[in-house]
Amino acid sequence: MARPDPKTREAGRSRIEELKKARDEAHAAADLAKAQADEEMWQAIDALITDGQILQSDAAAATGYTRDHVAKQTARHRATS
Repeated sequence: MARPDPKTREAGRSRIEELKKARDEAHAAADLAKAQADEEMWQAIDALITDGQILQSDAAAATGYTRDHVAKQTARHRATS
């Protein structure tokens, strides 16, 4: 197989840079979506606990996390109104 000329190689490198940029943007969007989903879940759990609908131990059992983790996450993501 013949080696590509410099112009072809540069075009290939540019295409790879575009592909990497698109991938990096998709990863950033996914990270943002995960963070937003976590915040929404923990705020909803906190509201259920605060409203007296569940106990912290119920949230721990339902999520598979420890009570300590539930306490830390609900405090961390608590909605400030």
